[in-house]
Amino acid sequence: MHELTLLSVVEALLQLSMIIMVGLYFIFSNTVMRVLSKRKDGAAIMIDINAKILNPMFLICFVLSGVAGLYFFVFHSSYQSIAGLLFFIGTTLVTIVFNVPLNNLLRDTPQAGVARVWESYLKRWVSWNHVRTTSAVCAGLLLSL
Repeated sequence: MHELTLLSVVEALLQLSMIIMVGLYFIFSNTVMRVLSKRKDGAAIMIDINAKILNPMFLICFVLSGVAGLYFFVFHSSYQSIAGLLFFIGTTLVTIVFNVPLNNLLRDTPQAGVARVWESYLKRWVSWNHVRTTSAVCAGLLLSL
């Protein structure tokens, strides 16, 4: 039986934050963005989602999952280390460097230009979200080995 220690509880919580984010990225790639792309008001809904998602629970999970990726990269070896690096680069950094700026562009675009930006946004944001989803799922698989 696995001995329950403070370290094992902390590592379980770190993994849980990563698992939660896997689900979030997946549901956007698999469902949410497909629905929004078919809606006339998809851009407005996405702007609202982006505003509402920045809440304490999401921010804790997002930041903690990034910390978790770095933790597993630095303090573990083999598959867990690779998983940590893959998760950090493929989700946390991709979010900060690509998805967030696209969200800000959509939010800050005057109403008259939203339709044009939305078309480009959908292609680029969804592509980067697929990167996040794939990275997170692969990292999860590696962590479980």
